[in-house]
Parts: sequence; structure tokens; C-alpha cells
Amino acid sequence: MISKSTCAMPTSSIFPLKVPNQSKLSQFVEWYENFHTTTNPDTGRKRKGNVKKFILEELENLLNTGKASTQFSKIVEDFKQASLLSPEIQQAKQNLSESDFIKFMELMEKAKAGA
Repeated sequence: MISKSTCAMPTSSIFPLKVPNQSKLSQFVEWYENFHTTTNPDTGRKRKGNVKKFILEELENLLNTGKASTQFSKIVEDFKQASLLSPEIQQAKQNLSESDFIKFMELMEKAKAGA
């Protein structure tokens, strides 16, 4: 006799997707993982942003409602703004606190002005 637990249907399936490294989607994935990195305050361990979960939730929402969420629109706008920054400034934004990054940008503007 076969038990019901061995015949159960899987609750999810794997959907592998190959994305070219130079595509916008690949760039978005890398940006999202870095931009949404969190640090465990107890251990100091860093975790990349869960881009797969974000994309799946937003795609499901889009398919169910027919429109993008405001969160998705904001994230896409943040990505577009970040892609305008040089790699060095993007790295500074990731590594510095928000207040330190603001000071950094103020100093960069001051240096550009020659003051």
C-alpha cells in the first residue's frame, strides 16, 4: 500500500532561466542583491537581497492585477537612478551609511567646484 505522503504533488517547481550577463535583467539582479543586502546585527553576516522572491512576487501581482505595484515602480526607478552613477559611487553608496554617503557626495561636489 502506498502512503498519501509519497504521492503528494509538489507544492512548487523549479523554473531555470538563463539570462545573458550583459542584459538589463542580469544587471538588475546584481544591483538588487547588492542594494538590498542586510547585515545580521548579532553575527555581522551579510545576506544578499532576495531578488528571486521579489521578482516572483511582483510578476504574480502583475499577472493577477494587470498592473505593477508602487513598490515595483519605485524599485525600478531606484535601479535606473543607480545605473546613472559611476561604479565607484555605486560602491560608496553600498558601503557607506546614508549620512556618510550624503557627506561623501557633498565633498565630491565641493571638489568639482574647486573649493
